[in-house]
Amino acid sequence: MYRVGYIDDEPTQFENYRRSLQRRCKELELVLIDDCESKQDILDKIYEKQIDVLLIDYKMVKSYGFNGTTLINYINDSMRDIQCFIMTAVDTEQITDGLVAERDKYSKNIFDTEAADPQKEAELSDFIQVLLESAKVFQVRRQQKLERYQELLDKKHQGELGADEEEFLELYKVLSSYGMVEKLPKNMLDSKFEERLQRILELGSAIISEHKME
Repeated sequence: MYRVGYIDDEPTQFENYRRSLQRRCKELELVLIDDCESKQDILDKIYEKQIDVLLIDYKMVKSYGFNGTTLINYINDSMRDIQCFIMTAVDTEQITDGLVAERDKYSKNIFDTEAADPQKEAELSDFIQVLLESAKVFQVRRQQKLERYQELLDKKHQGELGADEEEFLELYKVLSSYGMVEKLPKNMLDSKFEERLQRILELGSAIISEHKME
């Protein structure tokens, strides 16, 4: 199962979209991202709900203070691999801020297939395939990140992490948010903390040895 996150400040059609998607593709589950007040809240919910691909409404300034394209820019700063699509009730040509490629903009009317129009059904079918492929790619990339994290973790245990520490911390942040690696206190991920801890343990051992000699 792949999880499609849906972000809209007025999600009145969410249930209709969810059922429409579920009828046509059992592998995709539409998940509402709600009860958020900020971009960071939304990002946290994406991690919490284990989202693989995102549908984001364009006009959200009234409720959030920013629009969907700005939100995508923010999300991709932290999650470069997740594919985000803009959904809009206006003409996609009116989205001119340059933050999202034309191929990633879709009209909400794409879900309107009640008239059984063959062309509309074909368009929705194509869109569903795009969502499915995007979700699959994201999961493969996430697995690749996990393998790289394990490689760096081994180097860390051997004291050989060095210049790769920043990459290790970035991978930990994403993978732990998705529940793919054990969460640890931030300072436990710092090599300097481990060095200090080792000195403390060595000092403790020396003190114990001195007491034994007495």
